[in-house]
Amino acid sequence: MIFVVGSSRSGTTMVGRILGLHSSVHTFGELHFFEQLVGADDIASGEAWPRDKSLRMIERLLTRSRDGFFADFSAGKYREPAEKILDSAASMAPADMYAAFLFYEAERAGRGIPCEQTPRYLFFTQEILRAYPNARVINMIRDPRDVMLSQRSKWKRRFLGGGGIPMREAIRAWSNYHPWLVSRLWGSCVDHAMAIQNERFMSVQFEDLLADPDRQVRSICQFVGLDFEPEMLNAPQVGSSSGKDSPDKRGINKDRAGGWRKSGMPRGMRILCERVCHDRMNRLGYGDLLNEGRFSPIIPVLMLSLPFKMMLAFAFNLNRFPRLLESVRRRVQSKQGIS
Repeated sequence: MIFVVGSSRSGTTMVGRILGLHSSVHTFGELHFFEQLVGADDIASGEAWPRDKSLRMIERLLTRSRDGFFADFSAGKYREPAEKILDSAASMAPADMYAAFLFYEAERAGRGIPCEQTPRYLFFTQEILRAYPNARVINMIRDPRDVMLSQRSKWKRRFLGGGGIPMREAIRAWSNYHPWLVSRLWGSCVDHAMAIQNERFMSVQFEDLLADPDRQVRSICQFVGLDFEPEMLNAPQVGSSSGKDSPDKRGINKDRAGGWRKSGMPRGMRILCERVCHDRMNRLGYGDLLNEGRFSPIIPVLMLSLPFKMMLAFAFNLNRFPRLLESVRRRVQSKQGIS
């Protein structure tokens, strides 16, 4: 089992596509199993669920896998395959059912290895590594200024080729964006990743992948135990928040690195990001052009807007995150080390 995690807009989808081009790997869209469908306590306890509750969860996963994450759930639509998945699971504990689902769908696609690429699973790495002894986790890291630039335009994905994205989700993406929030979350992701000391966990910097894709993809293959296949370098160029999808264009686009320099990003946003993230940026080699000591009049305006944006984000995420307070806690708590 392969999991691709990291800060949102850091290249997780691209790496999932690259792995999905391997003849043995089936890559899923974002399933959001951990945190949305089950909590950490559900995984840690290992307790079996009642069959009716289990069937409903598997049917939800099948709906997300086959119809798309934003598809309406219809109970009973996938009852037959859900029954087969439960019958093949080691138990009706959530972790076992999820593994059975992933392998069932991978085998249905003619592949033997499932790959899940939901970025926020980074905050569930401890649970994943404990529940699945053969799992490999790939963590993506990207310059926070490029992450912020991409997050700023994420709401536009609905109009750039992401036609299945509902308007409410576009509004939610807009409400989630604030330079300070994005910067703090990026820092939390970096801290969490750096605390993980496990041979089954690997961090890859997005810029390194773009600069030398052949070498980096071979390294990823070695880490997960796959033979490199040249076709893996021909991923379609879709999913960007800065331009329309170009599915006919294939390959790894090196121009996606350092986009913040070319975009005309407002200086105040860049300075705020660098102030919040500069220690971690220096540690990761993103310390060029730092302006953390300079002032911009837009910074007080941005900070005054923060409470409003936080309330708006809270309102739009209540339904998306049934365990919202637990989700926030995982993102802000410090990590002493995960093995």
